[in-house]
Amino acid sequence: AAADPVSMVPGSLEGGSWCNEHMLHERLDIMEEKVMKTVEHLESEVKSLLNIISETTLDIPSIPGTPLIDIFDGQY
Repeated sequence: AAADPVSMVPGSLEGGSWCNEHMLHERLDIMEEKVMKTVEHLESEVKSLLNIISETTLDIPSIPGTPLIDIFDGQY
């Protein structure tokens, strides 16, 4: 019975500790869910922006003899 948090006496130190830990885990779960949603949203935004950049660069006329620059190669 001592290991069962439900059967602990209300107001006891062990019961309060379990309750605080439970609340902490619930808050961490909520924060984790918010972070995951934010990451998914940002991934979607980045993909959208990269598509726009890619489509825009295809429309730019190149001057013959001008070297092409790859803005996605990480050097710039």
